[in-house]
Amino acid sequence: MEVERESVKLLLNDELIKAACNLSMKAHNHNQDYLTNTKKHNASSSSSTQILIIAFKGSLDVDDFYHDDHFGETTVDCSLFPSLRRVGEAQLAKVNGSILKIFQDILNNSGFISEVEKAVKEDKKILFTGHSSGGAKASLATLWMLDEYTRKRKIRHPIGCVTFGSPLIGDRTVSHAVRREKWAGHFTHFVMEHDIVPRMMLAPKTSIQEHLSDILKFFQQKVKPNTTQKSHKFPKFFNKKTPVRTIDHDQLVDDNQAVTFFENVLYNASTVANHDAFDLMEPTNSLKDKLSADFVKVSPYRPFGTYVFCTRGDDLGSSSPRQQLVVENPNSVLQLLFYFLQLPNEDQDLAKFAHESLNANFRYEEELNNNGLQLVKMVDLKHLNDHLLTSDGTTGDTVRTSNKALFELTASAKWCLLAVEEAEKRKLKNMDQIKKSMRKYKSNESEYTTKIKIIEDMLDEMHKYKEKARHGTTDYYEAFKLQDEHVDFEANVSRLEQAKIWDVIVEMVVRKDLPDEFEVWDELVVLATQFRRLYEPSDIANYYRHSKGDDNKGLSYLEVRPKRYKFPQRWYEHANVMGFELLSESNFVAEIEELMIPKKKTVEEARKDFEDIKDKVQMWKSDEKIAYEDVFWGESVLSKLQEKLAEA
Repeated sequence: MEVERESVKLLLNDELIKAACNLSMKAHNHNQDYLTNTKKHNASSSSSTQILIIAFKGSLDVDDFYHDDHFGETTVDCSLFPSLRRVGEAQLAKVNGSILKIFQDILNNSGFISEVEKAVKEDKKILFTGHSSGGAKASLATLWMLDEYTRKRKIRHPIGCVTFGSPLIGDRTVSHAVRREKWAGHFTHFVMEHDIVPRMMLAPKTSIQEHLSDILKFFQQKVKPNTTQKSHKFPKFFNKKTPVRTIDHDQLVDDNQAVTFFENVLYNASTVANHDAFDLMEPTNSLKDKLSADFVKVSPYRPFGTYVFCTRGDDLGSSSPRQQLVVENPNSVLQLLFYFLQLPNEDQDLAKFAHESLNANFRYEEELNNNGLQLVKMVDLKHLNDHLLTSDGTTGDTVRTSNKALFELTASAKWCLLAVEEAEKRKLKNMDQIKKSMRKYKSNESEYTTKIKIIEDMLDEMHKYKEKARHGTTDYYEAFKLQDEHVDFEANVSRLEQAKIWDVIVEMVVRKDLPDEFEVWDELVVLATQFRRLYEPSDIANYYRHSKGDDNKGLSYLEVRPKRYKFPQRWYEHANVMGFELLSESNFVAEIEELMIPKKKTVEEARKDFEDIKDKVQMWKSDEKIAYEDVFWGESVLSKLQEKLAEA
């Protein structure tokens, strides 16, 4: 099974980023939800293509950031964003409820979808963009288009998203899903080193609401400055333009308001960063989980995509070009969001720094116009360990661009960043161990001994058991249920061995001890599906052989179905862009067993369900993606039920 997940990323250049930023700032001063502009985009030296830029207007009302008194998160609309979930657990992501509502209104009430459809038909590349909360809407638009066009319609259309000073909008499930689907490269988020807005959603509304309204009014004045001249409606000879006193925007927020707001955001950012750093260092600590659940409610919001932190490379003053640090790992981004916001030294004036953190959200266009944000100046921090230890970026004979901002981080910040990288290495190591337990790859066959049983070998054994039973008097389901022969005992041992392996794998997925892309890894989906189809009927047979597990209080198998079968089914359904179903080709026999139990249902109800199951079996048999030989098609138990219903 080859699963196509690769989407087409829109390649950025300085000109495109500048155009996106300028249009994003213009969008603030228009009544429309978004502005559009079409530009020529040089794809190569010999050709150019058109690109449609869609810039979303920012919202600056309190209710447009928080729809309750806490963090304002809500479960994502799975009809719009079916990929934003943890696949195995079937756990939907949470996003900012206010931003989601605004985006849903844009989809329903504007010509947005028509604009997108037209661009796709005309083969225009699409770049979504926005400043501040406009960037949050751009992110949702990009996620929607990736789900709707790339995954659902399988249209490989170039899509990009560039945001400037955007607040966080999704929880760690969004971040996980973006990395799992390999969508992170579509998102480029520019963040000024001290900009408060990208950190703001790390604080609950209750902690900042005292000054939030005035802060947002201050932002409103920044993007929509008052006219400094006005004319009186008198005859022309009296009509001299009278100057009106220009508003000093900084006076809208006094020192106390700025400091209080800044300190509350910084305190909450510290709580979130420390919580996640501890989680990386002690991933199985139950005390941390209990404290988090019972006492400490931290922000659900986490970064996703590629972040470009704009920092001062040298002490050359405000006019010096900024140094861009490119960070992809969302856990590293979270730590830098916190640590870059801290005061650089004890002598720093707190009020001045707090005001700077507010004003920084409006410096993106100025920096671009001064050629401050340029792709050629970016330092890729994909491997943070190589950038944290020296101020000049020198390691042996290799010289990298100066990383002064990273070098000046505190020791605790560096330890947290190193913990992030070590956690990623641990996940990759775990995945490598699982790979070794799956198949005998030619390159490393020498690593295996006769003591190690490989998943692939055990699947072959079950295939042989199933085939042998087919030539006997009973099929392998009935034979396994009876356990009359030694081969049935051996098949049961194999079932228990496989169960142990897959239970460990599933537990590692639940604990987040594997890379984000693990659940959509092609080989995993193939082998897990084969395991589910071959072994789940034996689990069902064992369950009903022992009177429904004895200790399960009469519950049906489907009510206590093990995760080792639920997870692989969801992996398969996600890979094939299907909805999650309770009944599948590997477990329908459990429903037949339930229909065999007297007094569970009326005869008429049982007959209807029996016909429904037969129809589904025929549908699965005709599905070319389902290997016929892997599935127990229930002939024996279907016949028994049919006879029983005929006698009733």
